[in-house]
Amino acid sequence: MPKFEIQWKADVEGITNLRPASKTDYDWRFKLKCSKCNEPNESWVVVNGGEEVEQSNSRGVANLVMKCKFCKAEGTINLDLDSLNPYTIEKSGKFAPIIRLESRGFEPTEWAPAEDFVAEGVESGTKFEGIDLSENEWAEYDEKGGNSVEILGVETKIKKI
Repeated sequence: MPKFEIQWKADVEGITNLRPASKTDYDWRFKLKCSKCNEPNESWVVVNGGEEVEQSNSRGVANLVMKCKFCKAEGTINLDLDSLNPYTIEKSGKFAPIIRLESRGFEPTEWAPAEDFVAEGVESGTKFEGIDLSENEWAEYDEKGGNSVEILGVETKIKKI
């Protein structure tokens, strides 16, 4: 089964350990391309690591089971939740992996971070929750640390591994 690594980069200031709030209950949003007919699916598809769906004509389960709108071929995606990596201040400005997935029948072409991320203040340890990255940036003030914290210029890419 083909494996993919989802990578991201951002310029972060004053925060570290940026990650989804829940390891198992985060809605990962992807754009997909059918591996059989190569047609892209233009709408965002949500994959949740906490959901398991039975595959047709199989005893297996996957986090996503979907048919291509064009050729009707079935495809699956399974998130490797054990590969989830937080984005740290040391990685600022550099691409780093966030998660890996296995995909059969579809190839992920885009990932878009959205809401419900968490992070900590670098020096203060302040917990920041409900971080929304749907606009590819976020800023707040760290009362305990006495400084502003921000995430700017979020970019993503997907690498076949």
